Parts: sequence; structure tokens; C-alpha cells
Amino acid sequence: MAAYSPDVSRIRAFLANNTFLGRLPSGALEALLDKGQIKEFVKGAIIYRRGDPGDSLLCTLNGRIKLANTNMGGKEVVLHYVGEGEIFGEIAALDGKERAADAIALEEAKIFFLYTRDLLPTLTAHPDAMLDVLRGLCEKIRMAATIIEDNTLEMPWRTARGLFRLARQHGRVAAADGFLRLTLSQEELGKYLGSTRANVNRQLGELRTAKLITISGTEITIIDVQGLEEIAQNPPPDAPPLER
Repeated sequence: MAAYSPDVSRIRAFLANNTFLGRLPSGALEALLDKGQIKEFVKGAIIYRRGDPGDSLLCTLNGRIKLANTNMGGKEVVLHYVGEGEIFGEIAALDGKERAADAIALEEAKIFFLYTRDLLPTLTAHPDAMLDVLRGLCEKIRMAATIIEDNTLEMPWRTARGLFRLARQHGRVAAADGFLRLTLSQEELGKYLGSTRANVNRQLGELRTAKLITISGTEITIIDVQGLEEIAQNPPPDAPPLER
């Protein structure tokens, strides 16, 4: 279900402060705001499917998005979780080809759509903003390579590295104690780690026994950040370094 937000000034400030659009002159940003569209999605809604036309770049104003594909065996594989202030869908938006993954709302979400027909001329005219998009793509490619390599590790290291990575990217810091808190079901974590829920549950149980984390429903709290990082940074000798 689509709807325009009445608070245009808040949207403008959000995009200017949290995305590559902050590189644009105010006039160019205003023009894109006028041409873009804000859509709201309920939890579980499909934002786009793999194979859909790549006609837009999307920015998450609030909520969390899952980018995933289904393999030949029918198993869902999570590629990335998108949080507030993050851009997604940029590859198809820039090359004009089909979407490479499904995008699904993990919770109620509000997303700003920038259509390729409006975006590309603006980026061409403002190379600093284009450069920011390319830097973001390079970072995602590096991260994807790290995840692929991590998924060849044994589960204790895979779990520690994946949990640490997600907490750094999407967790929140509790001001009082410095703990990292991440809201994610064990089923979703399993899809991200390429493992079963039962296996993830077992690994999280071991981390909890070691007093590195606590678990309450879908909230995982890292209570010993240094201890978990120590495990994540010390997998078998042939493992790749963890992206920070």
C-alpha cells in the first residue's frame, strides 16, 4: 500500500543526512523529492521480487528489509538485511536490468523510491553523489565476499562472526552498559548463516553459557563484546579477516 508522507521536511532532512543525496545541491535534492515516491509496507510484504524490472533505487526511512533468494532446493538464503538509512536496489537501478533478489519487509516499513529515469541524469550531473553510490556498492561487494567465505567455516566461528557483523551493522548500543542489542529471530539468523534453526539455537546456547550473550525472545544482547569479537577474529588460520 502506497502513501505520501505529510512530513516532507523530515523526509528531506533524513535523506540529506543519511544517504548519498546529501552530496546533492539543495535544488537537485528538491527536484528528486518532487519526483520520488514514499511507500509504506506492512510486515511480510514483498517490496519487489527477483526478476522484476530494476526501475528504481530505494532508501529505507524506517523498518527493516530482508534481501533473499530461494535456491534450487527451495531453501531461502538471506543475502543482506537493510536497516534505516540504507540504500538498496541500486545495482538494477544503475544497470537497468532485472532485480537480483527478493526484498521483503521484516516489519512495518516506509521506503523512498527514486526512479531511474530521474536519478541517472541527476547523478551524471553531480559526480560526487555518483561516487558515493559506487563506494556503497564496493562495500557491499566486499561484505558479500566475506559472508561467502565465512559460510565455509565450522558453525562456532560462523555464528560468532555473523552475529558480530550483524550487531555492528544493525544492532543498537545500550547507553548504560555498552552492550550491543540485535533484534532477529533464530530462524532468520539461520538463513543468514546458511544453517538450520536447530543448529543456530545450539550455537547461541553455547555463547550464552559462555556468558557472551543473553537471549530474550528475538532480542540477542551481546554482553561481552570483546569476548565475542575475540572468537570472531580468531577462526581457523585459513579464514578471511572479518569486515568491520
